[in-house]
Amino acid sequence: MGSRERRPWGGVAMVVIAVAVCGFCFRGVSAAEPTFGDNFEITGAEDHVKTSADGQTWYLYLDNKTGVGFQTKERYLFGWFSMNLKLAGNDSAGVVTAYYMCSDVDAAPQRDELDFEFLGNRTGEPYIIQTNVYRSGVGGREMRHSLWFDPTADFHSYSILWNPKQIV
Repeated sequence: MGSRERRPWGGVAMVVIAVAVCGFCFRGVSAAEPTFGDNFEITGAEDHVKTSADGQTWYLYLDNKTGVGFQTKERYLFGWFSMNLKLAGNDSAGVVTAYYMCSDVDAAPQRDELDFEFLGNRTGEPYIIQTNVYRSGVGGREMRHSLWFDPTADFHSYSILWNPKQIV
């Protein structure tokens, strides 16, 4: 991932994955030797996370009582952050799958944050990604993007390039 220095506008960031109401699947992007537990900690119901035999795919199972997610153990300043996701299919209205980076989960309401939020939908409707940027707790940069592909059909890569001059 990236450098672990201090950001000019706040603390270092962590990558957090969180989902609510349904389920999705995350696949590691490299065949690295470290295990899931070496790099991430589970947030939410630990019994709702299953790992494939090769340790490279993690399945998050949800129900109508709890959410589940995971976050990096390390904190990063800049870098290329990428995730391969396959979203829950069928009628997923009410499901929000979030891939975001924040200065510190305990710094609310003043934290800095970059969001990718995959909004659930009714069967047959296009999937929507909602993005937002928060600085010192202030957002107002929310945008919605209709996807031109089916994010439930296969794994797709979603990435953030974050450096001292830009966020892409």
